Amino acid sequence: MNVNLHEALEEIRQWIRDNEATSPYTKEGCRVSMANIPSERVVLDVDLAFPTGRARTNQCDFVLFYIDTAQNNLVGVPMELKRGDVDASEAVAQLQEGARIVDNCTPDNVQMNLVLVLVHGGSMHRSQRNRLRTSRIRFRGAEFPINTARCGHQGNLAQALAKSIKR
Repeated sequence: MNVNLHEALEEIRQWIRDNEATSPYTKEGCRVSMANIPSERVVLDVDLAFPTGRARTNQCDFVLFYIDTAQNNLVGVPMELKRGDVDASEAVAQLQEGARIVDNCTPDNVQMNLVLVLVHGGSMHRSQRNRLRTSRIRFRGAEFPINTARCGHQGNLAQALAKSIKR
């Protein structure tokens, strides 16, 4: 079945409704830049959609959805923003929950790509960095690596997405 990606993105937009994030995309002083990201996109504010009092505590901050016209698929990008020290185990759990959210709010018949991004502010201890490099997030029967970017840098998200293409 051929699915119109624009219709699928609009369906996600309708599902998200009042929980759509608005610029600036910031959590606890860590900002992610949407420079060089397709303008036809939807960004879910996960904390707004699923307040931690009512949902799992291990959840990512944002989930970006956009159409990759070159690959002819929809891309889901769970993002966790960390200003301070990074606990790799916590970040992996939060991004795994982000992958679950992507799976739940996209139709099964839509060709999807998943890119996981940890945006962090400080330096990371070597053991935490190595844990992130070797961790994989499960999504629809496949495993995906975690990409990293630095808080506040112009184009930080686009750079993280470009890393995923190179792998």
